Amino acid sequence: MNVGHELLRTSPTLGSVRVVRQLDALRRLLEPHRGYPPVREYLVRFDDARRARMLLLADLIPPSPGGTTP
Repeated sequence: MNVGHELLRTSPTLGSVRVVRQLDALRRLLEPHRGYPPVREYLVRFDDARRARMLLLADLIPPSPGGTTP
C-alpha cells in the first residue's frame, strides 16, 4: 500500500487522460479487496484524489453516460 500512497502523492502531476484511465483500471482491480482495511483506506483516498484530478481535466474527459464513476 506504500506504493499506492506514493502514487496518490505524485498523481496530480500525472494529469493526462491516459493516466486517469489507467488509474481507474487499477481501482477496479483493487475493489474486490475492499474488505481488507488498508485497501479500503487507500480506495477512500484514491477516490478523493480522483475527484480533484477530474476537476482539472473536466474539459478533456466527457462525463460517463451513467453519471460519475468511482
